[in-house]
Amino acid sequence: SGLGIEHRRWLAASSTPQLTVSTSRADVHLTGHSAARQFWMATSIMASGDVGGEAGKGMAPEEARALYDDWGDGYTTSVESWGYTMPHEIAAALASLADDAPSFSGKILDAGAGDGLSGRELRAAGFKNADITGADLSPKLLEIAASRSVYDQLKQLDLSQRLPFESESFDMVSCVGTLTYLAPSSGVLAEFVRVTKPGGHICYNIRTDHKLAWLETEKAMVANGSWQLLTETEPRPYLPNNPDYADKVLTVISCYRKTV
Repeated sequence: SGLGIEHRRWLAASSTPQLTVSTSRADVHLTGHSAARQFWMATSIMASGDVGGEAGKGMAPEEARALYDDWGDGYTTSVESWGYTMPHEIAAALASLADDAPSFSGKILDAGAGDGLSGRELRAAGFKNADITGADLSPKLLEIAASRSVYDQLKQLDLSQRLPFESESFDMVSCVGTLTYLAPSSGVLAEFVRVTKPGGHICYNIRTDHKLAWLETEKAMVANGSWQLLTETEPRPYLPNNPDYADKVLTVISCYRKTV
């Protein structure tokens, strides 16, 4: 087939059905039972041509912002009811890479912080003394994140653009459930490396129905010496209690160290 072992593994783990729907702002009403269906529509139909084209080409920033601004107050309730554990798992992965999380006083960027669920989990994982910056596209979710009092700073930004931080600003970068909306060509991974200090860590998850699109970029950055792969999980359920996802959509957590 010409596919390497890695490529075949992602293909075998990706069985997302393709739907064709509209996700304009008027069509996104994420309340009650409809939240599961709308979230599925907005994040699983990248190959339909309605949201950013094929998988790996991302979602237009205005579409992503509209989706999460509308979801707002119901986000945490929805994802927790679906068994979403990525914030906890990525926070635990970063804590395992720190010499001693409770004494860690460095800077962490929570890229795609949403309503602060990932920031909450970073604090719970032991990063009590870290300086954590939460960044997200949605003003509504950042408003909710601020109410959690887990961030030292919050910043509204578009991860598909150059990050408004100096190079080597952070010791760690966490990115939970966000790369689905971005394209590898956006340069977001290179930006994560740029803003991370030498020897710092970058952990994120990518759904298996999008992983193939990111593999070339990930591997090229290893080859050019930008970073070193430390750990990568086997594919695991993304939203196990959501009937539209369950075992259909899996995700992989990857952690890298910026090369000194």
